Amino acid sequence: MKDHISVQGTYILLLQCNHEAELSIGKPGKMKTEPGYYLYVGSAFGPGGIQARVNHHMQIAERPHWHIDYLRTVVVLVNVWCVYGSRYEHEWARGLLQSDAAKVPLKGFGSSDCDCTTHLFYFEHKPTKAALEKLLNNRLATIEVYHPDFSQRRRARRGF
Repeated sequence: MKDHISVQGTYILLLQCNHEAELSIGKPGKMKTEPGYYLYVGSAFGPGGIQARVNHHMQIAERPHWHIDYLRTVVVLVNVWCVYGSRYEHEWARGLLQSDAAKVPLKGFGSSDCDCTTHLFYFEHKPTKAALEKLLNNRLATIEVYHPDFSQRRRARRGF
């Protein structure tokens, strides 16, 4: 069996936004963020699989490549959930679109290569893994999110 580190699949990023900002996101256009939570649905079927893609998303890209790279400059990555080995990206995007709690912040975000309305969804309140599993009818694995500078920033704010 393949090492889970390089396994391909579909993932959801849970992102937290603490302030309003205006971003220019390539072809989809301008986006105004608001405090709350964003879910981004993606897939990783290239070299390195999900872990390589998540490692990319944990960083702030110096030269943004994907739409999500622009958003990452103003949001914090909180959680990553995934399903290994399966391609659910479009099914999940359609499922989230049906959620009463989800809003579409920018049509075309993350979906320039498909006919989905968007792959980015805004939630005023933090969505839970259990609620997503029920909505998407999938059991989700959790990928640990590591913030190498988090403890340093926390210490700096507290003064020690």
